[in-house]
Order: sequence, then C-alpha cells, then structure tokens
Amino acid sequence: MTPTSLVDSIATPHSLSLCFADVPIRVSTNDSDVCARLASYFQPYVISAALPAAEVRLIQGSVPIPGRFTDLIRAGGRRPKEATQEVEGGRLILKRATGVLMGLWPGGGFAAGDIRTNLNQGINLVNNCYAKVVLRRGHVLLHASAVSRKGRTAVLAGPPGAGKSTSALHLVEAGFHCLSNDRVMAKPMPDMVEVLGYPKQPRVNPGTLLGHPRLSALLEPADRSALSALPTAELWDLERKSDVDLDSIYGAGTVDLRGRMDALLLLRWRRDGRGLDVRRLSVDEALAALPLVEKNLGAFDLDRVPGAAMTPAEYQAYRELFARVTVVEVTGAVAFDGLAGVVDHLLSA
Repeated sequence: MTPTSLVDSIATPHSLSLCFADVPIRVSTNDSDVCARLASYFQPYVISAALPAAEVRLIQGSVPIPGRFTDLIRAGGRRPKEATQEVEGGRLILKRATGVLMGLWPGGGFAAGDIRTNLNQGINLVNNCYAKVVLRRGHVLLHASAVSRKGRTAVLAGPPGAGKSTSALHLVEAGFHCLSNDRVMAKPMPDMVEVLGYPKQPRVNPGTLLGHPRLSALLEPADRSALSALPTAELWDLERKSDVDLDSIYGAGTVDLRGRMDALLLLRWRRDGRGLDVRRLSVDEALAALPLVEKNLGAFDLDRVPGAAMTPAEYQAYRELFARVTVVEVTGAVAFDGLAGVVDHLLSA
C-alpha cells in the first residue's frame, strides 16, 4: 500500500494552479465547492498553469483507514491531535478530532474526509507541501510572524501568548506589509538573508480584533459589546479564531510573501510590565532562546521521524542565520505603538 493507492481511483476533475513566491502548486479535488472556496482564499496566488513543484489532492468523502496508527505525543500531557503510520513510499496522518485522513509522498499529499467543514486542514496541507519544497532548498523554519517595508523584513518571535500575530496586525495598521502570520522560512544568501512567508490568512482571537482600530469592525455590534465587558485577562485568553483577509481590508499587495530579513525581535514583554526596553543579543544569547523560535513540519516532513530532536546540522543552520541578522529582545510592557517605532528603526538602519 502506498499513499496514492488509497485515492488513485477517485476522480478529481476540479483543479487549481497556485504559485507562492516562486513555488507552483497544483490542487485538485472532487468537489466544486471546495475548489471555489480555495480559489477565493488563495486568490492573490492563482495562476493559469505551471509545472507544479508539488501536487495536492483534496477528497470530499471518506476513504478506508487502513492499519494501525501511532498517536503523536504532545507536551504537557495534552490530548494527541494526530496519529501516523509509515507506509511504502510515504506516510499517513490521521487527524483525531476531525477524522480527516492525509497521505504524504515526495512531492505531494492528499486529504480525505469532510473537507468542506474542515477546509482549514486542506489549506494547511497545501501550505505544508509548499513549505517542504522551500525547506529542501536549505531554509530553516521559524515559529514567528513577520512584516516588511520596501522589501526589508522584521521577524517577530516569542513565547506563547506574546502577541506575535497581534503585533503584526498593528504593524500593518502602521503602514508595514505583512509577510507572514505564524511561520516564516529563512536562508542566508551571499548578499542577504532571504525570508519567505506562508500564504495563510491570520487566524486571530476576539481580543486581537477588539483591540485593533480597524479590525474591531469585523465583530458584530452585540459581540463587540459583550467582549468589551470581559475582564482583560479573560479576553486575552479567549480562544475563538477568525480569518482576517488583509488584502481585502488594506488593499491588494498588503501581504507580500518574499523579503530580505534584517532583524529578529524576541517579544518578551508582559501585560503587567513597565516601559519598553530593547536589547541587542549576541549569537549565543539568541541561540539560548532557540526553543522560542525554531519550528519543524512535524509529521508533515517525510525526511524527519515525527517527534525527533533537532539535528546538529539544523542547529548550525540557525546559528548561521542569527549571525547574519540583528537579533533584539523586547521587554517591558506590551506597547504596539512603541513596537512600530522599534521596527521602523531596525529596518532603516
């Protein structure tokens, strides 16, 4: 059994050609509604046709789930989200919450199940296949958001809850372009550090929408009123994700997936902090904070054993990256207006 053998008999007549940065992806599906919604979601990246670097098949409807799967253990004893099974020529991934079955092989993947209801999982598969093409070129993956101005890019990382996505949205309001919301890929080149973003709309919580001068209008008046009445701590921790189409709000071209990485900001500020302090870090200090920054594709990387530790070669790649960009630590109080000034200074130096 191979991953493709599970879906080869299913016709996928509806197709879509996309190009992210310079990576062409072909998506095909058996469902016209899924195709139309993907075309709308990825509208800035739709092209007529190209030889794809990766192919993705999205099947509306279940397929037989073969064999035995092994749950992927998550830190802190949290419930497993995925289970995997190694098969000839690739890997199968079972999403525990939705029952969506995914298959990976070099150069592509499929997702089968209720894709209409769980379109985000199809979008994530497309993004993972795109990212794998880029990572094969020697880029490293960062768990971060990023903004740019005139092609120069600042990457924002930090611990969970630091406000990476919220910060990026406030910086867009201040006139920056959005390069990526939650994942970026970077590689030192001879004359600069290339950074590429994910073509995924920001998914933010109500607290982010409510506290933003323009995005708060996306909330219904009654919802906005109810959220405004919540204690700040409760609002900050409320999980209820919404997609934000920045190009439709700020104009076409607000999201730009390619840039030159000049700076990495580690957001270690606090809601109860004071002032706003910025300190430049040495390469060794930046590496000490690597757990806040590094990321991998997990089960979606066929070249890795799911859950495997970082290799010495990967560690060295991050070291080389940190040696080529300005790394700063931001402490004190959460202050989005102040952060805009910091980023502007770093990208103007």
